[in-house]
Amino acid sequence: MNKRQLQIYEYIKIFLAENKYSPSMREVGIAVGLKSSSTIHGHLETMRKNGYIDFINSSPRTLQIIR
Repeated sequence: MNKRQLQIYEYIKIFLAENKYSPSMREVGIAVGLKSSSTIHGHLETMRKNGYIDFINSSPRTLQIIR
C-alpha cells in the first residue's frame, strides 16, 4: 500500500468505528486531500484488489475493512 492508500485505509477504519457505516467517496477525498472522484476510486479499487478493503453489493457507503 502506498502512502495515500494508507491514509485512506486509516481514515476508513476511524470513520467506521465512529459512525458504524462507511464514508462516501467524497468524504474520503476531503479527508485525504483528493478532489478527483476517479483518483479516489482508483485508490479504493487497488486496495480492494490487494485485499485490504471490499465493497458490499457495489452500493454507496458499503466499504468494508478486510485486514
